[in-house]
Amino acid sequence: MHVKPVDVVRKLGQAWNEHDLDTVYGLLHEDYREHVNGKLVKQGRDATRAADQAIYDAVPDYRREVDQLFGEGESVASLWRFLGTGPAGAFELPLGCFYKVRDGLIVECWIHVDSGDFARALGMGAQEKTP
Repeated sequence: MHVKPVDVVRKLGQAWNEHDLDTVYGLLHEDYREHVNGKLVKQGRDATRAADQAIYDAVPDYRREVDQLFGEGESVASLWRFLGTGPAGAFELPLGCFYKVRDGLIVECWIHVDSGDFARALGMGAQEKTP
């Protein structure tokens, strides 16, 4: 049975909200690649999970709220908000993600996010925005 790529990404979001990380990373191809704002930042499913652990440690109540999800062929786009309580307090961070899905697994993701806001949410940057 063929699984639609958009359903794979939908399942990823549901599993992430349930904090079911085995399912989340099981949906990634072993050679998964992740880009943030155009730069390759993670390669490989296991390395990605290890790197992402800092997010889960900093924001134990993490969740995503999907505003839009659509796909065509192997490509899926999602506009969503990352919500939680980090070291600097509660936050809501909008992201745009573009996924490539093959044979039921996510092989690549391009994430677009405000890097400064992301760093502040995780407690890695200045706690307040300067005007």
